[in-house]
Amino acid sequence: MSRITSSEASIFSAPSHSILIHACNTKGVWGSGVALEFKNRYPAAYASYRTHCLNPPPGISLAKHQASLVGTALLIAPLPFPTNTNNLTESDSKSAIPTSSTHHIACLYTSLSYGRSRSPPETILQNTQAAMADLETQIAGLRSRTGEKQKVGEVWAVRINSGRFGVEWDRTKEVLEEGGLDLVVVSGLGVEAAEAEGEMGMKDKV
Repeated sequence: MSRITSSEASIFSAPSHSILIHACNTKGVWGSGVALEFKNRYPAAYASYRTHCLNPPPGISLAKHQASLVGTALLIAPLPFPTNTNNLTESDSKSAIPTSSTHHIACLYTSLSYGRSRSPPETILQNTQAAMADLETQIAGLRSRTGEKQKVGEVWAVRINSGRFGVEWDRTKEVLEEGGLDLVVVSGLGVEAAEAEGEMGMKDKV
């Protein structure tokens, strides 16, 4: 069973080398709320996520590729601020905050799409369970082979699925508690402000 510790801090104040978890769609879009804040703060991670979503293996259609991502996790190592922004739109590049990251970013593919096309709550919960199991395996492997200079720290998360995916937090929390990762889950003003800004500005995106 996982131990979940609540915090009022912003997820972006997590210690260096922490893993920051948020729920994602498979369409390559971090369009509002916490996801938009992740995109602005970690543009290199966003570029990796977008590439992962939009570049299927040879012989596989984009639709099949994106369907295969559901229920998996993408764990992105800390990346410097990108000097090559070819994977970012002009708007993304202008809004990016120029800092190098010391955080790992974990993208949980809990919904195939976003907005009105998001997956149903029951499907999102099933996908969350599978994606967390995948992430747990990846973290265990990373911790077994990293040296002191590249250590993997605490695992922090927002209240995943409870924003634009519309799933009650208590239901997702039950799924997380059944897993094997100890988590710090934030509900501080930094996260709430980001969610409010996204909901006001882009109601059909996640």
